[in-house]
Amino acid sequence: MTASSASSTGTSRPTWRVRLTAVAMGTLAAGALVLTGGVSGNTANATSAAAPAVAPAVVNCPSVSCRSLVSGLGEPVTSVLDASGNAYITYVGGDLRKVVLATGATTTVAKGLGNLRGVDLDGDGSAYVGDFDGNLRKVNLATGSQQLLAGGLGPLHGIVHSAAGVTYATGGAGKLYEVRAGQPVRVVASGLGLSQGIALDGKGRAYTADMMTGRILQTDLTTGAVKSLAREQYEPTSISVGSDGQVYFAVGSEVTRLNPVTGEAVEIATLRGLNSVFFRVDRNGDAYATDVVSGGGSLWKITGLVG
Repeated sequence: MTASSASSTGTSRPTWRVRLTAVAMGTLAAGALVLTGGVSGNTANATSAAAPAVAPAVVNCPSVSCRSLVSGLGEPVTSVLDASGNAYITYVGGDLRKVVLATGATTTVAKGLGNLRGVDLDGDGSAYVGDFDGNLRKVNLATGSQQLLAGGLGPLHGIVHSAAGVTYATGGAGKLYEVRAGQPVRVVASGLGLSQGIALDGKGRAYTADMMTGRILQTDLTTGAVKSLAREQYEPTSISVGSDGQVYFAVGSEVTRLNPVTGEAVEIATLRGLNSVFFRVDRNGDAYATDVVSGGGSLWKITGLVG
């Protein structure tokens, strides 16, 4: 997808821009307080390789391949699923809510968490949430108790917790932060732009998408070296690494797959009937999307996108 592309759904890209502006407004002007750690400015740019002209698959929502898991969510910001079939969803009002996907039952895990954005889980009963005011918190999912891990980081949109127990955060300040329990915050890299999401490949690399410039960036978590894998991807937001090692992101209804080695970007699917605010591919090859444009707020599961 390039900046000149048009949306293939009934929702125009200007409408999508309005929605994202409502979520991200003010992030580029927001300052960041660097607590400690070095900043790497080593950036290697790569030009996106031309992809074969293959028409993307059309996935109708609803259908066998695309089904609504739960509706009536209001206006969720982002979500993450656990291994037991529960979704944890953040809201700008400061709520972290749990939804049992089998029944649709919804409970509020914690309130007063700030103007929430990103969320991830550690698999041991805790969630990690970031807010627009630059605070990273750990929330006990059983009790709702919270612990402030770091503050003053600038607007935090993307949160991911690694298998090694390290939390990484990124957002409007253009920095990628590493947060370890009991240690000073480390700035892994700067100049990443407005990153709404972050994903890890399990091999020491992070992937972020700069919504304003359309860059898809790869960052070495040890050295902080940044490589631009692709440019001119129209307002990319959520980003994932699939079980196949490919990078996936969506804008509205359009899903793109990016080869992190060659830089080849291919639009692989159009989710007809959805205009997603959040999109994630899990390690099983299934994708999940939240939709607020069609009204009511809903979480969808899309199967078969990753072979």
